[in-house]
Amino acid sequence: MLGFLKNRCEPIALDIGGDSIKLLQMQRVGGVLSIRAGARWRFPDIPAADVRQRRDLAVVAVREMLAHNGFRGHRVVSSLSMANLHIKNIRMPAMTDSQLTSALALEAQERFELPDIKPDQMGYLNAGEVRQGADIRNEIILMGVPNGVVEDHLALLDDMGLSPEHIEAEPVALFRGMTRFFRRQDDEQVVSVVVDVGVSATRVIVARGRRIVFLKSIDIGGRRFTEVVGAHLNLSYVEASELRMRVMKEQSRQPRANTNEPELSPEQRDSKDSLRWSMFDAIRGEVESLAKEIALCLRYCSVTFRGLRFVTVTFTGGEAYEPALRELIGQHLNLPCVIGQPLRGVDVSGLDLGNRRGHLAEWAVCTGLAMRGVTARHYHEDEYGDDRLSA
Repeated sequence: MLGFLKNRCEPIALDIGGDSIKLLQMQRVGGVLSIRAGARWRFPDIPAADVRQRRDLAVVAVREMLAHNGFRGHRVVSSLSMANLHIKNIRMPAMTDSQLTSALALEAQERFELPDIKPDQMGYLNAGEVRQGADIRNEIILMGVPNGVVEDHLALLDDMGLSPEHIEAEPVALFRGMTRFFRRQDDEQVVSVVVDVGVSATRVIVARGRRIVFLKSIDIGGRRFTEVVGAHLNLSYVEASELRMRVMKEQSRQPRANTNEPELSPEQRDSKDSLRWSMFDAIRGEVESLAKEIALCLRYCSVTFRGLRFVTVTFTGGEAYEPALRELIGQHLNLPCVIGQPLRGVDVSGLDLGNRRGHLAEWAVCTGLAMRGVTARHYHEDEYGDDRLSA
């Protein structure tokens, strides 16, 4: 029995993204946290509006991944994307938890037009106390789910052969993967800025310690970047997508002192540099628009929560490797930008998760889901030095 408890497998984490589906299952063997099983499947190039076809493909893909990748059991933790959530920031007077829940249910009914809202359609995050005139109120991030979304998600999990344990809001799962590195008391006051750039949208999360204080979804993402690159270079969407994926794959590799890769000739380097600059110029306008939106988010946080000091922006998601993002947004915000490493410190040996030597930033949401209920091993305070994920 003691051996069974030490080697306990966690539920399977399921992340259904805009361009791919990821599955991840953690286990602890002794004091080592490792991945028991992991798999990723990419959607073919079909219209995003073809919901039925995407659903049918997803069901088949997940069943095959479960059957061939060593997953144990059928318990699953999944998430609802921000595209499926209503989110509003509201301010409430001080009250007990039960009073607050009842009051927020009425707020959700009115603000989200959900007259018969059920308990599983509403959630909230208490961002902390703020000053409103002469009064002190609580800033609440209220989240609601439209009618039918939870039922449809449960039906999808059932068709996939999975038994749901938890369904979480995507940003909550995403940020959990960042907080597991908080070990010192000072980390509880660290201000984190996480920018998750996906195919269809960008999610901005600002937190103080383990408490999320701000959420925002911005309708700029990888699909738009690919479209403008295709138009600029006279390529089809598929060709532009493949080109961008190849360039970002190179960016995802962390530099190593010893490498067996052949050196490029001066002509090859010039050609590659010219292509990168052309792509950089193509997406500059979109990235600058995104930077302005992020700046507005940080400004709101600075005004609302006095004393917040932003130090670093951490990028996650499949588009995190786009070099123009870090350069242009860093310049606009006057902040250093880094790529997140959600699986740092976890044993991923023996599994093909893409580029195991890279940052694996695209696994941030799936890692957060897989980490639910897991107590990560203790890290020494200076283990990562300047490469800590706190912002």
